[in-house]
Amino acid sequence: MVLTSSDAIGAAFLADEPAHGVDLSLFGQFTGSWALDCTEYDPDGSSTVRRGEWHFGYALGGRATTDVWILPGVEHGVSVRFPDPAAGAGVWRSTWVGPGRRRTHTFLASRVDERIVLDGGDLRWTFSDIEVDEFRWRNEARQPDGTWRLEQTFRVWRCRDSRAGS
Repeated sequence: MVLTSSDAIGAAFLADEPAHGVDLSLFGQFTGSWALDCTEYDPDGSSTVRRGEWHFGYALGGRATTDVWILPGVEHGVSVRFPDPAAGAGVWRSTWVGPGRRRTHTFLASRVDERIVLDGGDLRWTFSDIEVDEFRWRNEARQPDGTWRLEQTFRVWRCRDSRAGS
């Protein structure tokens, strides 16, 4: 069997599980496939709702998590996340790339109470209301006056039979 370059990249990038001794549970809990309703809020107060999908897994020798979220016709975005004890206890580094809208964002992520907050300085992403089969996500941008403006929310639910090991 001859591997194509995309087979080889996929095999080199993706991992079946975390590497021995690496705790990836903060984002690893989302491993699997999810459906989502994305609401985008315009500054004028109008909003648009689109159906999308989000896929989570392990990557880079089991030392990171990765995810791809897709809003058909709008964006395919990918994140790579990994714990970084040098940045603080329970702190993760996260990079998101969205070529459709030509954006790249970097964050420090950590658990805050029952939420996961990704702080990117002028951008804040929050996972909340986390249950086994559903969660919420929000994207807020810091305004020049220091307040936060809600740009997007996702209502997310697990696709049937998508849990690791199912």
